[in-house]
Amino acid sequence: MFSSRLPFDLTPNALAEVRADLTAHGIRIRDLTLANPTRAGLRYPHDAIAAALSAGARSPYDPDPRGLSKTREAIAAYYAGDGRTVHTECMHCTASTSEAYGMLLRMLCDPGDEICVAYPAYPLFSFLTALESVRLRPYHLRRTPLGHWRISFPSLEAALSERTRAVVVVNPSNPAGSFLQSDELQRLDALCAGHGIALIVDEVFFDYPLGEGTRARSAGTGGESLRFTLNGLSKILGLPQLKLAWILTEGPEDPRREALERLDVISDTYLSAATPVMDAAAALFTLREGLQRQIRQRCTRNLHVARQELGDRLLEPEGGWNALIAFGEEERSEHSRPLQRKSSRQDRLAEGNVSAAEDEQRALRLLREQHVLLHPGYLFDFPEGSWGVVSLLSEPSVFDDAVAHIAEFLR
Repeated sequence: MFSSRLPFDLTPNALAEVRADLTAHGIRIRDLTLANPTRAGLRYPHDAIAAALSAGARSPYDPDPRGLSKTREAIAAYYAGDGRTVHTECMHCTASTSEAYGMLLRMLCDPGDEICVAYPAYPLFSFLTALESVRLRPYHLRRTPLGHWRISFPSLEAALSERTRAVVVVNPSNPAGSFLQSDELQRLDALCAGHGIALIVDEVFFDYPLGEGTRARSAGTGGESLRFTLNGLSKILGLPQLKLAWILTEGPEDPRREALERLDVISDTYLSAATPVMDAAAALFTLREGLQRQIRQRCTRNLHVARQELGDRLLEPEGGWNALIAFGEEERSEHSRPLQRKSSRQDRLAEGNVSAAEDEQRALRLLREQHVLLHPGYLFDFPEGSWGVVSLLSEPSVFDDAVAHIAEFLR
């Protein structure tokens, strides 16, 4: 009866079952999986947000497949603040970055075509590709001697095939928290141009550095390849409910022009970006610094606490809202064979993936014994090792208590 695009097991996983059982018995869970900033105890300027949206709600409906011109001007001004020049005619507004990915996959890929995604990766990619009947081909991020995560280009080149249509890179990566470096961006651009494929760069966490390291921005840098840069208000303003994101299309003139025209057709079919939030974009961007300051302060503060409690078990992220805890690790060679993606949690556990089983068992023990909930690393498809992923957004009282219990568990 149902489409094979959704082969995923829909039953609750073991962590969800244990959490539900503990909660039913009145046990408070120390939750370090928070990804929703509106639930993180931040101070939002609700009156200013409401006023901006109220004004937008009175605007007449004037559909444009690329979004309102005033919205795209506000987005261009956001990049100008970072010294980047982008062109409003090269943007398409969407309701979310997930929708933006879907539009790009429909434009670039036929059923059975492939895109390459850096692993460890956010689980969303498995769903996005499955829904568009596109195959996901992983390549690796590797650990450097200094503890940073960088692209393994041998694994990327090994992952490319005649059906590859795009390479995806998240900048900074999620959950590893590594920023793209200038030499990596140049090499990605040349590789994609040489193979005649697109480069998709997701920069939703770019405004959240956690240190003084270097970082390369995709938007406004040009290059030889056809490049799509994604971003949106969900992370820039910590307002996922406002549903405004965008695709910035750059690259050589001919493929860029054709891509824009094809995206026009797809966007015009749905017209999903709502007028009130598009009209309010310029006013909403004025709130950015105050909201981002709170999120950066929260993440930096919690990272400091984790560093003190966990020592070298904590892997220092360069940016984003997550941090990694190393429960066990194996070294990865630059020339390791490409990772083969498994379609579900049960696949990875049932087929004897030792790291996945260890990750789940450690996470379950933490939950049962210490009442701490974190994301086990296998959900993000770490190639090797045993990992935990914790959110740095959590309120300090919850975070401090949870991390102290993790330290006790590790001892």
